Amino acid sequence: MKLTPLNITLAVILVWVISEWQTDQDLVFSLGWLVLWLVVIGLVDLAFRIIFKDLKKIWFLQIAFILIVGMLMIILKLQ
Repeated sequence: MKLTPLNITLAVILVWVISEWQTDQDLVFSLGWLVLWLVVIGLVDLAFRIIFKDLKKIWFLQIAFILIVGMLMIILKLQ
């Protein structure tokens, strides 16, 4: 398995959620949403790997995908 930005993002999300479980604060999202988010990230990563064979192109496209999704999430949260 090759390392890609979506794999790194997936690992960061899992570490963040596990660290949040140990605090007494409310969770940002439920376990169901976490599972759904992990499946979506995994499927998008798989789609990128199937469509594009060049690892350099995958890295650029996945970083762009992460940035676009992040900006959309911020815009939607501000509204």
